[in-house]
Amino acid sequence: MVDKREITFDGIVMYQREHKERDLLVKILTRNSGKKMFFIKNGKSKSNRIAAELQPLTQATYEGILNQSGLSFVDDVKAVHFYRSLVNDIEKNAYATYILGLIDSAFVDNQPITLWFDRVQQGLEKIADEFDAQGIANYFEIALLPAFGLSITWQHCVVCGRSDLPMDFSEKMQGTICQNHFGVDANRMQVDSRAILVLSKLAQISLSQLGSLELKETTKKEMARVLDRIYDEQVGVHLKSKTFIQQLGAWQSRLRDR
Repeated sequence: MVDKREITFDGIVMYQREHKERDLLVKILTRNSGKKMFFIKNGKSKSNRIAAELQPLTQATYEGILNQSGLSFVDDVKAVHFYRSLVNDIEKNAYATYILGLIDSAFVDNQPITLWFDRVQQGLEKIADEFDAQGIANYFEIALLPAFGLSITWQHCVVCGRSDLPMDFSEKMQGTICQNHFGVDANRMQVDSRAILVLSKLAQISLSQLGSLELKETTKKEMARVLDRIYDEQVGVHLKSKTFIQQLGAWQSRLRDR
């Protein structure tokens, strides 16, 4: 049964796409009702009074109708917060978009995921506040693995439980292994130990506990190598936003080399 009662709700715009000639479909992550697709009549028109508040990465308090199935509707905007640095900085924008893409892939629509709304809000704020954008995205990649049905051991060696020795990552063992057990996987990834340490820390803390995050480029590359392998080979999620990030990284490397 469709509920036609208007309510006020908090949301973060995930993306929008064209619908017919003048309309838009806008996916919004709502705080209490999960991801929902909204129909915006004449959304492509410059005269639409709420078009600006429906741009991707916008956080706002909206008024409208939330239907349990099918399309929902936005009628008004009560308050809005633009993460301007996320819009103006191509790298920050790419990682923020990727985080929202992961959320979209991990959960079905119309399922309440309030915890993840709060995490996304914190994550976007930290990226906007100059935290390392890749590091924040890596946090979400690790935290979302259980939602994709994957359990990875980061905190200690999966064989003996030690965490005080140099560590590496093993796909075969579904986690980290210490140097005493490197022999259990001839195809271990041979990851820099510093990257393993940072990944382990990200797996154990909450975003609210993360007071700072500054990473060396070499460490970031190693972290990305591990998580890209997991998502490509085990999760099976291949997002266009991640491809763009990889292409952007290659382009930036060429510029630095010049």
